[in-house]
Amino acid sequence: MQDVDHVEQTDEAGSPSPRAADWFWRPWYAKLYWVTALLYWIGLEIMITIPYDRINTSVATAMVLLIFIFNPITVVAVLGYGFLKAKVSCGEWVITRGQPSQTPTMDPYTDPFDARSGFRHLRHLGVIKD
Repeated sequence: MQDVDHVEQTDEAGSPSPRAADWFWRPWYAKLYWVTALLYWIGLEIMITIPYDRINTSVATAMVLLIFIFNPITVVAVLGYGFLKAKVSCGEWVITRGQPSQTPTMDPYTDPFDARSGFRHLRHLGVIKD
């Protein structure tokens, strides 16, 4: 007689699921990135308090351009790339292709980029009087 309440689960030899902390906090480059981002934002706060006539313009320009590198969203995107690859490689997440993009078919007589349309596409602007 079989025990129907007991279901044996077999765990396949797949790699374990990666944790986000392993990619966002533990590697040396992640720690370096977070520390430099913290120092950047502290330096930016200090620079804001300096009067405009005493600011070195090249340093100010560099600080403004570094906003793109040390933006928190950029930090998460850069450090999360390895995490995303690990999730996909362990089989938890699957990358699927989306549907092919379809451009809607337009009537050639109302398309402003079609030579056959004339000024009909401007009718709503009152260019052509009925």
